[in-house]
Amino acid sequence: MSHMPGPPPRYFSLPEEFLLLSHLQSGKVHDIDQTSVGCAAAELGELALRRKLLVRARKFEKFGFEIFRHQGHIQLLDTEPTGLVWADRLLAELDPSVSGPAPVSVYRWLRKRRRAALPLHRQTLTERGALRRRPGALLRRERHYPDPVARNALVSDVRSAYAGNPLDEHLLFLCDLVEGADLGGDLGVTLRWRQRMDRARGIGAVESVPEDLRDTSTVLGFMVPSRRGKGGPGPGG
Repeated sequence: MSHMPGPPPRYFSLPEEFLLLSHLQSGKVHDIDQTSVGCAAAELGELALRRKLLVRARKFEKFGFEIFRHQGHIQLLDTEPTGLVWADRLLAELDPSVSGPAPVSVYRWLRKRRRAALPLHRQTLTERGALRRRPGALLRRERHYPDPVARNALVSDVRSAYAGNPLDEHLLFLCDLVEGADLGGDLGVTLRWRQRMDRARGIGAVESVPEDLRDTSTVLGFMVPSRRGKGGPGPGG
């Protein structure tokens, strides 16, 4: 497959950014299963941003919205190394010579990948000092406290996007994951109805993002499961 250039590297990868926003100042996350799936979805998002894959799903338009008929499959575009160990391993696993000729279901991939994605990227953030781990003890669960400077910088970016400023493709992916994981309330943001309409039509703040990337971001955000209980933060942080 031919090499396709992607955007310049960032300090944190998309799954790392998602985890920093998912961890509350209390060191907890709202729902460990939701966070695990969201982290795995963010991995696919990172590979999409690097032009390594896309998520394809049939869709139709109704009342100005694009409705996706099924959960989609992964289309591999390029297997050239990224320089990220975890990303290159995923590309190798997604190679048709390994995964087989049948399209890889996004849903099945996320269900399989979620248990490995969360501890992998949580450990990376811990080693880099962006998460501070407090080990568990009797009657007390392990917690991970996000670095406030790193997290607040991401919160500022997300709030800027929700305020209606133009979104690049990276910020769109991050915001769709925030929406899927119901993190808006924690970050003090709400996506207005008009903004939803504009995103669905590919106009306004997202007009510079190619349609195939918008679709990929939308499906990945949809694939993050609803929060269990919808109550206060649960264990697992």
